[in-house]
Amino acid sequence: MDKNELLKMVSKLEDRVLVSRLLDKVEQCRYSSFVYSDFLSPYEASVVKKVLDRVKDAFYKLTGGYEGAERAITVISSDFIEEDIPYSTPISLLRITPVIDNKLSHRDYLGSLIGLGIKREKIGDILVNETFADVFVIDKIAEYILYNLDKIGNVKVQCELCDIYQFTPPQKKERSINTTVASLRADSVASSGFGLSRTKVMEYFKAQRVNVNWEVVQSPSKMLDEGDVISIRGMGRIVLEKVLGNTRKDRISIVIKRFE
Repeated sequence: MDKNELLKMVSKLEDRVLVSRLLDKVEQCRYSSFVYSDFLSPYEASVVKKVLDRVKDAFYKLTGGYEGAERAITVISSDFIEEDIPYSTPISLLRITPVIDNKLSHRDYLGSLIGLGIKREKIGDILVNETFADVFVIDKIAEYILYNLDKIGNVKVQCELCDIYQFTPPQKKERSINTTVASLRADSVASSGFGLSRTKVMEYFKAQRVNVNWEVVQSPSKMLDEGDVISIRGMGRIVLEKVLGNTRKDRISIVIKRFE
């Protein structure tokens, strides 16, 4: 493995630091059956996958503790990784329940956890339900949270460690949108997918609230391909699922999947 050559695959400084740390872990596989990263954002995971796919004799999987997790750790091994690896990773599931009815947000939960001095990369998905939140964290900090988190903002909460084997992922709300666009520009597809005017979409681009494939994009003219993901902070995300071809009026017929 030529670490310097692999690092040339990424240009951003923060990405190079991330990849360098992961490649160091690949080296550790010589002395350990498995090594693990911290939680990665979807964008970070895409960077890591691009590089690890080029590393010979290294096997890896991404898992966030349940199928469909957005934030995930990387499991790396010098040997083949079995499919049940998600259940043998150092991830714990905590359920945080307010003692009184209170509609706490994702930001509320995350802010209180970070307020305990916990780094963001130690925290995976936070799934907020009507009466509680399920939080995936690195094993080593689970007990610390159990003993130290007693409030979210001003709301008292109770924490319990749950069996990750028994966790049932929530059903994602999604719907398909069949529409036509003038072009496959990011602003055009976003406007159709989110049901927004082009003017409003442009505001989101200027405010750096638009991500394409998990990376902030400021240029609304960026061209998209099938499978590309567009997210607008606070509004969910869409996927350009299919490009069906041109209509008689020379517009492009597409299918968008929207997640809310």
